[in-house]
Order: sequence, then structure tokens, then C-alpha cells
Amino acid sequence: MKKRSLLLLIGSCTFLGSLVSCAAGEVVSSTSSSASSDAVTVEFWHTFGQKNQEALQKKAIDFSKLILDNTGVKVTIDLKYQGSYDDIESKISQGWSAGNIPTMAIAYPDHIANYLESEGSTPGKYVYNIDSYMSDSKIGFGTQSYLGDSKTYSKSDFVEAFLKEGQQFIRSGTYSLPYMKSSEVMFYNKEALAKALTYFKPEITGDDNIASYIGSISWDEFMDLCASIKTHASSISSVLETPSYYDSDSNLFISKMYQNNIDYSSISSDGKGVIDFESGENRTKAEAMVSSIKTAYDNKLIVTKGTEGTYGSDMFTKMKTIFSIGSSGGTGYNMPSGDSFTVGVTRVPVSNNNPEYISQGPNIAFLKNPSYSSEENDKRMNYAWQFAKYITNPETNVYMCVYGSEGYIPVRNSAYETDDFVQFLEEGEIYAKTANVLLNDIDGHYLNTAVFKGSSTLRDQCGGIITSVLKQNTNVTTAFASAINATKLKM
Repeated sequence: MKKRSLLLLIGSCTFLGSLVSCAAGEVVSSTSSSASSDAVTVEFWHTFGQKNQEALQKKAIDFSKLILDNTGVKVTIDLKYQGSYDDIESKISQGWSAGNIPTMAIAYPDHIANYLESEGSTPGKYVYNIDSYMSDSKIGFGTQSYLGDSKTYSKSDFVEAFLKEGQQFIRSGTYSLPYMKSSEVMFYNKEALAKALTYFKPEITGDDNIASYIGSISWDEFMDLCASIKTHASSISSVLETPSYYDSDSNLFISKMYQNNIDYSSISSDGKGVIDFESGENRTKAEAMVSSIKTAYDNKLIVTKGTEGTYGSDMFTKMKTIFSIGSSGGTGYNMPSGDSFTVGVTRVPVSNNNPEYISQGPNIAFLKNPSYSSEENDKRMNYAWQFAKYITNPETNVYMCVYGSEGYIPVRNSAYETDDFVQFLEEGEIYAKTANVLLNDIDGHYLNTAVFKGSSTLRDQCGGIITSVLKQNTNVTTAFASAINATKLKM
């Protein structure tokens, strides 16, 4: 099963001669003579590019045929691209009053927290708690084999950290379902690193030994390596500008907080968000952490997207940096044209031997449109839930990740054992190597931050601390005070 050849099949709108595609997810089946006049449209707002959208559309059509053939109900999954994650959040937040709300939407946990906050004193007004759907006797997990829903695929089959992302809110319940996941990884120029190690660790030679070394290096030793690279830059590469590049200022701040055992945020007993590093020992440690990153930046060992204004993949593919730290979902952007160098991929070095990694990638939230009746919302939700369950069953989820994306991994443990996924890993393409890092090196060590009103602002402001201290030379204490005050205005 070759990924590239199968991709050619994804965009096809005609399947086996028995389906005629109308809209995304809408089909007419020539084999179903018992179809009723029932019709349901489920609007799904997403952020996906062409490849992922084509794969999702194919599965929407497959789903519609399965529902029509097995229940007689004509279901249309209406896929609508809405821009970025932030664009979707903005449109939904503005759409409550106008009644312009989808039933399904791609969302980050911080955004869902804002939707829940919009409900005020009426829990369930806008956002579905899917706990009852997961355990429903008719459409819960393990109840519909024709949707690839084996009885063994229970809620516990989801990677625990991924499912918990939908449960870290101010009220109990599950408010999203994980769809595909990524994390931060480190891409490196194999040839440049081998040359750099002749100065820093000359005893380490050969691809396997070098990969083992860089895959287990600590953050402090990584900075020492970068210092050596800076010293010998002209001998390593004539175009080298900086040893390492970190894409997300916010992720750098948050992951280093967790790895250094500095409390970041929490939810108080009265359901309010708390900035745990606002004062005291956590504040002192957090400022010291940022100061150490500032020292590395001043010594020209590391830069960030916030300081440079572009992604590290641009400098990486031009060989201006040796290490590019960014989302596994951006794997393809780190591939140089031609054969200018060989790309390796490994986990991001951690502090204090404490592996804590940012979990990224799309979750699905289920929403109520205020302009619809409760009955209409629930009818649409019924099939929205079934579609979400279908695209997260092991076989379909593997298809979406392997053939419809670049650098994402499935959300169910059983998906990793499917023949398709095992073969994908064995074929050893760069995307498979990235998936191996997520599965075997990160190995479930994902951090989950508390989500509450203002938590997305807190994340952005923490990235702003890194950017302002590094690029604008802002005093560390001043930068923290400004970020904390700005966040508290949104809480």
C-alpha cells in the first residue's frame, strides 16, 4: 500500500459505479430501494487544506452511503472551510446572536472554553457534552459495526491524553472529540550535524550513533552543542546563520514551564482560572527560565518565529539553520528541494529529564444553533456524532492521517496496530519517521493545560513574553507584569 498512489484515489467523486456524489457527503445510492424521505444536513466548519479536505470529503460520502443503506436516512455532511483556528473561533463567537453556527467545528480547547463561557448560567445552551453520546446504547461506542465500530473500540481505546483535552474545563464533562494529533518535533540537517559533531563530540560517528545521540540529548547539552556550532559555523556551512530555530514562542514558554516543574495555570474550586506563576516562587522560577532563553538568544544560539517573523522551515530548507523545531504537522515544509541535504527528525530536547510535550492538532466540538429548535439541533447532533465516530474508528482514522495529512497521527491506540499503519511505518518515508518519533519517543508524554475564560489569551501573552524579552530587550519582570495584566482583563 503506497501512500502516494492511493492519494490519487482520494479526490475521485465516483465510487464503484453505485454512488453519485452531490455535495460533500451527499449521495444517491442505486442499491437502496427502501430510502425514506428523511433528510439531515450536518454543517462541519474546518481549517483543512486541500489534501485533508479531499480525504474528509471522500469519507463523508462513504458515511452517507452507509447511513442511507443501513437506516434509509439521507445525510449530507456539508464541509465548509473557514480559515484558521482563530478564524473559526471568531466566526462562532460572533455567530451565536445571528444563528450562524455549525453542528461540528474544528476547535482548540481554549476556544471551546470561550464557547462554554458564552453559555453563562445555562450549561448546555451552546455546547454539547458528549458523555451521554459515548455511552448511548444505540449510537455509543461499539454499537454500530457498519460504521467500523467494533465492540472493542470503547472510549478507553482513545489515547488518554488526547481525550482528556476535551475534559479540562470549568465544568465536568467531555466537550470535544480528538480527530488527529501532532506535536512538536525537531528536524535536523544530517550532514551539517555530522560535521558539527566532529568539533563537539568527535567520538560520535555514523548515522545510527548520531541519531541516537541527538534523540536523547538534554536541553542544556543541546544549547552547548549550539554554542559549539556557532563557534565553528564557518567551517560547518558558509550560509549558516543560527544553529536552532523554534517556531512557537508560546510552546517554548509553556513546555519549558512544565519541564522545569513550574506551575503554569489551574482552575480554582469556584471554577475560575488561575495564573499559577503570577507571584511567589513560581514567578521567580519562570522569570529565571525566560532569562536563560534570553541568554541563549543573545549568544545567537536560538531564534524564534516571534523574533524572525517567519517559520523555521524557511531557514532550514535554505541551510541557514541546522535544527528546526516545529509541529509534526508541518513535516512537508521542512523538506528541501532536490538533494541539497538529508533530513533527520527526532524529539525536541527536554529539560531536567522531564519529557512534557505540547499536544496539537484538531479536536471536534459539537454545537447548538440558537436559531434551531432543540429537536432540530438534536437530530443534527445525532448524525454529527455518528460521523465523528466513523472518522475516528481505527481504519478510517488511519486513512485520514496517512493518506489525508502530513505529520499527524491517529487518536486511537488500536489504530497503531492496523495493517495499514504498520506498513506505513515500515515504508520509512519522512512522515513515517515523524510518526515514529511521536509514538515511540514522545510516547504519550503530553501535557494538558487547564482551559478557562482567558486561557487562550494567557497562552498568547506567554509567547509575547518570549518575543518581547528576546527581540525588544524588554525587562523580564516588566514583560511578565504586562502579560499577566493583559490576561487578567480577559478572565
